[in-house]
Amino acid sequence: MRLTRLMGDVDDRFVEESMEVGKKKQRNWRWIGGLVVAAAVTLFAVNWDGFKELIPLSDSSSNMSVAYIDEADIDVGMSSANLVEMSEDELFSKWDPAVVRGVVKQIDHIELDFNGQTEYQSIVTIGVTDTYQGVVEQGSDINVLTVTGAGSEVLQSEASVVSELRLGMEGIFIAVPYDDTFVWKQNGATLQLSDISDYGFPDGERYMFLNTDEGLVFSRDAYPSLRGAETLDDIEVFMMTKFY
Repeated sequence: MRLTRLMGDVDDRFVEESMEVGKKKQRNWRWIGGLVVAAAVTLFAVNWDGFKELIPLSDSSSNMSVAYIDEADIDVGMSSANLVEMSEDELFSKWDPAVVRGVVKQIDHIELDFNGQTEYQSIVTIGVTDTYQGVVEQGSDINVLTVTGAGSEVLQSEASVVSELRLGMEGIFIAVPYDDTFVWKQNGATLQLSDISDYGFPDGERYMFLNTDEGLVFSRDAYPSLRGAETLDDIEVFMMTKFY
């Protein structure tokens, strides 16, 4: 009753203004509530296992998709690929590879869906410090596609060298440049490899010399001339002699 009497003494203009403020607050709460819902949906999408960041592909690739994934999402069983027999000279000359020295700046893992069949690979970003063969500028970065296992413990026997690779690690790399002739066909799907990387390591064994905490790691059987090498500088001396 007291409130009613007091309200009777209030100017009508103030009553109307208070009603407008109430409406504005209600609208503001609705707007804020919408933002909260949108943020929750976004957070759910990012953390949902089914959410993957797709890599755009050209029209040269068909019936497939490629997406970035976390290392924990890689599903790799035991495998043992038969490496194609190649001599030391062939490893340096076939496909006219770029031979560079550099530092590993990034390791990404990807899932390739070939029309329902899944494969896993890794993309290694290398900051180039020296070039021994090929047209690669010092100071530039190159992306190299390789078998699954870069930077992690793996079950693939053909990836034992690349599995030693870590962020910040220095190495000498033999990277095959991708052009239109490099195509991966599987299960009725086609992937133009240059859609996802500029270069590739044909296997995870023979195309890198890594300076690890335990010493120099590379496929010594593949390089008879380098079996006695103990440091990355030893490999560099060989490269300088071979290509200059």
